[in-house]
Amino acid sequence: MKPCYKDVIETLGLLRHLATFNPIVIGTPPLGIATESSDIDIVCSTPDLARFNDVAVRAFGHRDSFSLRAAEHLHDPAVIASFSAMGWEIELFCQRRATEDQWGVRHFRIEDRLLTLGPHLREQVVRLKRDGVKTEAAFARVLALPGDPYEALLALEDLADDELRTMIEAARMPRGARP
Repeated sequence: MKPCYKDVIETLGLLRHLATFNPIVIGTPPLGIATESSDIDIVCSTPDLARFNDVAVRAFGHRDSFSLRAAEHLHDPAVIASFSAMGWEIELFCQRRATEDQWGVRHFRIEDRLLTLGPHLREQVVRLKRDGVKTEAAFARVLALPGDPYEALLALEDLADDELRTMIEAARMPRGARP
């Protein structure tokens, strides 16, 4: 059995090593929707991606399966360091964009709000994730959000809690009974 993700973060000193990059732990473990295949995701930010590369290699380059790659397919260039430790896959994602403004953090925050407002969503999302559906797509499917799931979740950010509760309750109704 894997140790708790918090223990892994603490034991490896992940946040200490990444402190200058404004790290934020996101993903399924802190949301309480982790599956056996979940990893630990930490999002970072820096104006100097080469410096992030150097720190990642120095601090984690000796870890099993360590890799460092550039992600150019995104709107903003990113660097992704990944490795294995203590039974977990760990992914460190860094962009020049402020950590708080990155899509992963924004998705994480809305998913957390949705689970807080509709705790019953947790079981449905986990079931879909176990079937291989990505987290954002699982939320979109459960809530019957149209279009691209990543953009659909971001469209919920500015909704008030009452509006989100209404959406969550509507998703509980059988498809034919929805208003």
